[in-house]
Amino acid sequence: QPTDVPGIFFLEIDGLGLPILQKALDEGFMPTLKRWLDNGRYTLTPWETDTSSQTSASQAGILHGNNSNIPAFRWYDKASGQIIASSNTKLLPVLEKGFSDGNGLLADNGASRGNLFSGDAPYVMNTASVLLDRTRFHSSEFQAYFANPYNASRTLLLFLWDVWLEIRQFRYARKHNVQPILDKHHRGRHYPFVRAAMTVLMRELNIYTLLGDMFAGRPSAYATFVGYDEIAHHSGVLDPGAFDILRKLDEQFARLESASKDAPRPYHLVVLSDHGQTGGATFLQRYGLTLQQLVQQLMTAEYKVDAPVDSGESYGVINAFLTDIVANEASGATKVIGRVFKSKTVDGEVMLGPEGHAAREERRRGKRQEPEEKPAVIAIASGNLGIVSFTQWPERATLEQIETAFPAVLPGLVQHEGIGFIMLRSEHHGPVVMGPRGIYYLRDDRVEGDNPLANFGPRAADHLRRTDSFPNCPDILVNSFYHPQTGEGCAFEELIGFHGGMGGPQTQPFLLHPQELPVEGELVGATAVYHTCKGWLNQLHGVQAGK
Repeated sequence: QPTDVPGIFFLEIDGLGLPILQKALDEGFMPTLKRWLDNGRYTLTPWETDTSSQTSASQAGILHGNNSNIPAFRWYDKASGQIIASSNTKLLPVLEKGFSDGNGLLADNGASRGNLFSGDAPYVMNTASVLLDRTRFHSSEFQAYFANPYNASRTLLLFLWDVWLEIRQFRYARKHNVQPILDKHHRGRHYPFVRAAMTVLMRELNIYTLLGDMFAGRPSAYATFVGYDEIAHHSGVLDPGAFDILRKLDEQFARLESASKDAPRPYHLVVLSDHGQTGGATFLQRYGLTLQQLVQQLMTAEYKVDAPVDSGESYGVINAFLTDIVANEASGATKVIGRVFKSKTVDGEVMLGPEGHAAREERRRGKRQEPEEKPAVIAIASGNLGIVSFTQWPERATLEQIETAFPAVLPGLVQHEGIGFIMLRSEHHGPVVMGPRGIYYLRDDRVEGDNPLANFGPRAADHLRRTDSFPNCPDILVNSFYHPQTGEGCAFEELIGFHGGMGGPQTQPFLLHPQELPVEGELVGATAVYHTCKGWLNQLHGVQAGK
């Protein structure tokens, strides 16, 4: 039914920080967005992430208005004794149920495309939190997409071209000693195919389904484009290949703009990011050991420090897409895809990557007769944020307990040059942030010595106070160093473009929106973005009701 009431499509560029966007605009990589800004129709508004600058925390806040109790991309939940990973499609429905009140950003007949969370949208495609929810309408457009010979052959050629681009770009980087650089283990083997799936396949499916949403007249849609984030992680935030992805994405936004002229309603296109990325050589590259190994060195020998096997964000996105195909009644080309990957399923979920391999091996051997001994410490990497949890205490361990039981741990962490600060809870002083030359008592807003949060923004203490209030706040929250002069920090996992904690552009995403959709005040935290965007939709809906 045609209407003159505008809809809004939210187009998220995963991992693109405002400083990198500005560089892409200035250097001509995104002429469509530059034209929107230059002609005065659009404006650019920065926003600031919470402590955990990563997709699950940001999308929960943006799509549902609630991202409490998500301290990192992955963490240890003491109540259940489980490691919670934001890429786990079995746990995501539980997380979404916990913070959804039914009034998500897309609740009013909207569509969710390629996201972690649904925003309560009734129309979903490749949305990890609702893959097996049969009450939602799972989009079948991607089946029609692959059934079209032109689409299938074009996508295959683009996919293979991107595989070749990655191989060629990695060879160039090694030949010219581009630093920092990841090794063959992280950019060789299967990685070129993983990259092509993220940069080509996910982009093409998103655009195809968004075009269908547009011509169906849906009032809202939210889609995540993961290509820039993927390349920046492995090649660097300023890598030419990453900017090439932005150029190609800009072309697709122009395509949506053109198609909107023939849609049954006018559309506002809002481009945003969920977080940025900060660059630098990894913790392992710099210091020759992982966070897990560092903590193990600081513990007495009889205590084991463990780290989870995790496939990461990339495989999480791909696994969600393949699970969607396998779980739903596919036909044609997608039925073939489903059959190919059915052997890679564990309890109905497609699991590629290291985590999937471990799960299938466990299933093949059968359940162990003897339960594994629980490690004394869980050390988890989440970008440049580290989670350290002691399993012997059922509740959150205090500073005093840790100092008494393991006296070398806190001094060893604080004095390590790769660590900017740690946060933990004191029985006497409440939450404290410790740095190499000072302590910040958050409850009293009092600093002794040098402020350990000086390099992490004026609201760092406020963000940490909020994280400290989470039941899932770890015993020790570890954040890597960040040097404003060089713009570098380091990830505790093997990523040279990273996000997850604080420091640099990772905390500086943006909203690029029409002037007629205003933003009031500063946007601090992902829930502030939800209230702004939901307000726009409610305002347009109110115009409709008035008519």
